[in-house]
Amino acid sequence: MDQQLAAMGPQQVLEGYRRSRLAAELACGRRGSAHDLLSCISILGAPMGSSRVEDPARIRALLESDRPWSAYALADLEPGFREHCRWLAREDSPPALVMLYRRVDPPVIFALGTVERLAPLIREIEEPALFLHVRPEALPAIGTRYRVVELQSQWRMTVEPERFRPVPSGDASRLGPRDVEAIRALYADGGPRGEAPDFFDGSMVERGIFRGIWEGAGLVAVAGTHVVSHAESVCAIGNVYVRQDRRGRGLAARVTSAVAADALAKGLRTVALNVSQRNRAALRVYERLGFRLYCPFVAGRALRC
Repeated sequence: MDQQLAAMGPQQVLEGYRRSRLAAELACGRRGSAHDLLSCISILGAPMGSSRVEDPARIRALLESDRPWSAYALADLEPGFREHCRWLAREDSPPALVMLYRRVDPPVIFALGTVERLAPLIREIEEPALFLHVRPEALPAIGTRYRVVELQSQWRMTVEPERFRPVPSGDASRLGPRDVEAIRALYADGGPRGEAPDFFDGSMVERGIFRGIWEGAGLVAVAGTHVVSHAESVCAIGNVYVRQDRRGRGLAARVTSAVAADALAKGLRTVALNVSQRNRAALRVYERLGFRLYCPFVAGRALRC
């Protein structure tokens, strides 16, 4: 299933979820509003009622069923992140979980579970817009409440200690809070082309693992993390960028290798990253380091119907 989804472009994914929604409507014997469709799904077996969950242990138990996909969500159980999350769950079998991360606008939605189990949870969401971070098979559930207006096909990749193949990275210096402005200056290089890392925040440098290669007083390559949680034993590598005039020299591999080596040396059980399915050069870099494809997912925006 994942291989079939990975072979589809954003437009094909959109068309697939539209067809899935139509099939569900026809199965109910009618076409109608999102409310009608959700009512149909509940009649078919999904329990209704309040599903808010706040107990980290209960949330963790659900997320542990798929650690590589749930890496970011597990890290969001940490104090400082948990306060910005709303969790909705169906804990009877088969379980389903939805998280809204409200520190950003629009909130980010994460989903784990089948369409039939997710759809009633989506009905409880009132936000006018969402930033999607879901697997393609969750789109029909999103579509019962929201209209998807933008999609980007991504890969989730992971690496294990026995598969990791580091490259020499002695020139990749550790970066700290005092280097935040230099990091921002490097990322600004990609702004005009839409290549700058998304969602970078200076607090990530203090909380996470960042490595960079300097030329004089400026950085020419950086890799870092989006989240690191020692309590949950997860790390999501990201914020990777090489200045445009320094590409093709192996700098991305060196800084990413240094960050991955630090994460694995700390004994973190799950080390993951995201990459656009269109970014063949980055895919080759990560595969050479020992990262493997875990699953496709989509990032994008959705507006409430």
